[in-house]
Amino acid sequence: MLLHRIDAPLANDWLTELKFDGIRLILSKHDGVTRLYTRHNTEVTNRFAELCANDLADGTILDGELVVLNDKGHPDLEQMMARFQSTKNKLPIQFVVFDIIKHKHVWMTTLPLSKRKQILSESLLPHPHMTEIRWIEGQADAYYNAVREKDLEGIVIKNPRSTYQVNKRTSDWLKVINYKYAEGLITAYRKAAFGLLLEGFEGQHWGIMEHMPIKARREFYEIARRQHVSESKKFVFLETPLPCKIRYRHITSKGYLHIPTFLDWLI
Repeated sequence: MLLHRIDAPLANDWLTELKFDGIRLILSKHDGVTRLYTRHNTEVTNRFAELCANDLADGTILDGELVVLNDKGHPDLEQMMARFQSTKNKLPIQFVVFDIIKHKHVWMTTLPLSKRKQILSESLLPHPHMTEIRWIEGQADAYYNAVREKDLEGIVIKNPRSTYQVNKRTSDWLKVINYKYAEGLITAYRKAAFGLLLEGFEGQHWGIMEHMPIKARREFYEIARRQHVSESKKFVFLETPLPCKIRYRHITSKGYLHIPTFLDWLI
């Protein structure tokens, strides 16, 4: 079940949860064997063996987010990816479980979310690397404001009456991202796959922006064609950088913008 993005929290009685910044994970236990899969159905069991020793009932499938917490106790996507990409990396993980798809060989998908939450609470036994997500009824505005104050990723709002729709994006599960905004410069474009080099007005290197509406891309290339340019093996550099407004999620440890997205021109 996938999330639909909205720009602001809704005022209703839906369930509100923290949006964890990690890797979506499906845990399946059948015939006494636990297997782990990403959202794209890639098996990653051997990477997170600590989740395989558990007391879950046979015939269980859980849905959740795999995270690594930083020194502040906040989910850290960079550390999570470092753990994911290297079998030698032993950063401690937490599997934050937010739904149960199958329980004791019985599919839960047609039950309402509120009932699935109840079954999940009864099924999930104490485990050093597995925990049930906390949620509240309603109060999405207040929750989102608290998330923004703590500089976390965002919130998820879920219809308590919703059934579980496998691999479908639905308006019953909504996400509100705590975006940041900046104004900066496009200094070059990539020769291969679309990507624009970004810098701050003080010369900070912000990485590559790949998300830009088609109309804005056409406008960019039209302006770029009228400029004198220089080239490297991978990039074409503009003589006059183009100012723009950008949306992003956070700044990485290297100072890059995470998932920068073009919003508008400043020209």
